[in-house]
Amino acid sequence: MLNTIEYINNLLSSSGATAKVRISRWALASLMFGVISALFFVGTGYGYQWSWWELGTAFTWIMPLSTMLGLMGFSLGFFFGFLKWRNPQKRGVVVALIGFLLGLSVMGTAIYWLNEVQKYPPIHDISTDIEHPPTFEAIVPLRADAPNDTTYGDQEKADIQREHYPDIQPLYLDMGYDDAYARALAAAKRMPWEQVVTSDKSAGRIEAVDKLPWFGFKDDIVIRVDTAKTQNKTKIDIRSVSRIGKGDIGVNAQRIRNYLKSVTNQ
Repeated sequence: MLNTIEYINNLLSSSGATAKVRISRWALASLMFGVISALFFVGTGYGYQWSWWELGTAFTWIMPLSTMLGLMGFSLGFFFGFLKWRNPQKRGVVVALIGFLLGLSVMGTAIYWLNEVQKYPPIHDISTDIEHPPTFEAIVPLRADAPNDTTYGDQEKADIQREHYPDIQPLYLDMGYDDAYARALAAAKRMPWEQVVTSDKSAGRIEAVDKLPWFGFKDDIVIRVDTAKTQNKTKIDIRSVSRIGKGDIGVNAQRIRNYLKSVTNQ
């Protein structure tokens, strides 16, 4: 490690007619650990997405390692600040500050997501109609290798959804079926989803796939448009399901909210 720090120091040191300005090794070490921690942290998700390692490896080894490296970068940057206060002649404030901030960012992000996991219930299948949720058809073959199937679940999961997501309810539109379906499809095409897989007006069904950017997790969406019991109204239901994972950190519920808002605001 010391050889690496010395090499970086030589690269960053000024040369020529003037004497070289040596940057503090503590500052360089902070920068090195900060950069490596950031690369490892970002690579946690993309490495899984690109099949470099399994999901368990990403969460059990890569992410904790990146957080520890971030702590090192943060601590060394902080320690350099103390040395700079004791000896103002020491060089490397900007270098140490970068390492300090990178380490802090990695640690802060890891702590944030750990806190988010604790806030949401361990369910990954959310529907506006929990009694008779919309069913998938075209999406089913695409989920052949997915750990989670498309079975909605038992009453216990429905009760958990009621408790944690009481706002997830069907949307009723004051318009006929044709206009409502056209609006529902247009909203689906506007969403930042990966693909609208199928749209069947005669069946009142729209199916789509969304891909999350970091880990590349794929979630599936089915939208059902149907005439409501109330005259001259149409009912829109939407269901969003993760292909992998016990919980979803609220992603599916938020996706439903965003879609229904898009339909309403047309």
